[in-house]
Amino acid sequence: MRNLLCGMVALALPMMMACEQPVANDATAGDEALSLAGVRTATMKNAAGATVAKVLFARLSGERALVTVTVTFPGIREGFHGLHIHANDNPANGDGCIADPAQPANTHFVSADGHFNPTAETHGNHGGDTPGVNVLADGSALLSYTHELTLAAITGRAVILHEGMDNFGNIPLGTAANQYTANSPDAITATQNTGNAGNRIACGVIQ
Repeated sequence: MRNLLCGMVALALPMMMACEQPVANDATAGDEALSLAGVRTATMKNAAGATVAKVLFARLSGERALVTVTVTFPGIREGFHGLHIHANDNPANGDGCIADPAQPANTHFVSADGHFNPTAETHGNHGGDTPGVNVLADGSALLSYTHELTLAAITGRAVILHEGMDNFGNIPLGTAANQYTANSPDAITATQNTGNAGNRIACGVIQ
């Protein structure tokens, strides 16, 4: 319990606090025991270079990571925003988080490439898919969830915050009353690739 509480306090603070590690022969240690043996962070900035969000990945037992996202982004649209881990693996598009505020918004942070998708899944099941962030009227948000990726796998990837809401590919197409008529091929592709979450408005490399 002590390690659990210590981990929770550490995640709530801007700086990580050192926590006592569980000993190997602790009789209370088990599959659900938490360990802060590894931490990764990402500082997310908008196209103007202002820090607008911070993400912390803290390793749990096994291969899971507890992810905490804090947003302070005045002027952002209230409501849900797509949040994804992007591959950042194609040097042809640049490296890391590149955005020129003088250029159109749809060019911002394309250097982070597409979603991290090591198992070639469709959107909604990408390795880089995460829950959306619900931003309040003052531009603040807090999100915490468990991710099934190892810290080694995500190091050097990029976290992207989108202007729009992620539909997670859950668009029932068809002619029934509870289905939607198919839109343009471009819109369908956007849903399949990214949940049609719109422009990238903040980016941070996981370190």
